[in-house]
Amino acid sequence: MFTMYTFYVDRVYLFVYAVNIMKYADFKKQPLFWNGIAMAVLTISMIPIVFLDTRTLLGVNLWIKPIKFTISLGVYSLSTVWILERFLADWRFNRKTQIALTITSVIEIVLITYQAAKGEASHFNVSTTWNQIVFSVMGTSISIFWLFHLGMIFPILKEKGISQSVRESLLWGLSIAGFGMIIGFFMTQPRPEQLELMKQGIFQTSGSHSFGTGDPGPGITFFGWSTVIGDMRVPHFFGMHVMQVFFVIAASLFHKKETKEQVLLVRFMGVLLFSLIIVMVIQTLLGQSIFSFQPLFTGVYGLHLLLILSLGLRLFFFPKFSNTKVTI
Repeated sequence: MFTMYTFYVDRVYLFVYAVNIMKYADFKKQPLFWNGIAMAVLTISMIPIVFLDTRTLLGVNLWIKPIKFTISLGVYSLSTVWILERFLADWRFNRKTQIALTITSVIEIVLITYQAAKGEASHFNVSTTWNQIVFSVMGTSISIFWLFHLGMIFPILKEKGISQSVRESLLWGLSIAGFGMIIGFFMTQPRPEQLELMKQGIFQTSGSHSFGTGDPGPGITFFGWSTVIGDMRVPHFFGMHVMQVFFVIAASLFHKKETKEQVLLVRFMGVLLFSLIIVMVIQTLLGQSIFSFQPLFTGVYGLHLLLILSLGLRLFFFPKFSNTKVTI
């Protein structure tokens, strides 16, 4: 009971400490901060449209896709700006990186939303010249986004004012997210049957998030992930947003006394989460849904999740804070 009490007191301390840090960071001047706010506003504004515009594409409401992307990019923007301002405030490419990430994400959302309003698919759609341009521009913008994302890894490596455990948390988060993004390129490769149609002058789609044969089914509510065949959106999503898990770990460890065990726990957590994403990719490429029962893969996922949970609890319960005073 005492341990649980201490844990919750520590969480309150962490919250007050984080707010205190943010108080001195001028987030209002940061492009990526406003990008996150804009994505949040767009998300809220599009929710009523889901109920007003009942048009569907492939059995899914047209506005679900832009909402998923605004949420994802909003979370990415608000968590990444914290990294840039807390740890890389003096980095000479800080603002340029923020501007590049903001512009490319805005291009992505504008095109996805515009296509949704038209009742057209934004990804894999090459049925008209315009749709081909949209798909090409989106591919280019997200490639630029990815390069600038990776660019944040090097200054973190060189930053001397970061403890080893916090540094590794940030590096694992950024690196796995970079891997998660590039998984998306698996989906853009045209399939043999699509190439055959293109040779005949028939342009419809190029690439797909589905892997395997058969009907992918209705999918999981809101996300649309197939429970029948492989769906590359699953490792793509989890790969990208594991980053936020590591950022929470970094924030939690920032003001704690560094220990060797702490560093090892973060390292093991990174290896486990990275290998988990790789296993997801392999299963998807084999045409199997991650959400279907497959003895081998289900067992691997269960073992991974058990170890990750154990490491996570250890990280959050240990060690104690090195500083017991809070300046407000």
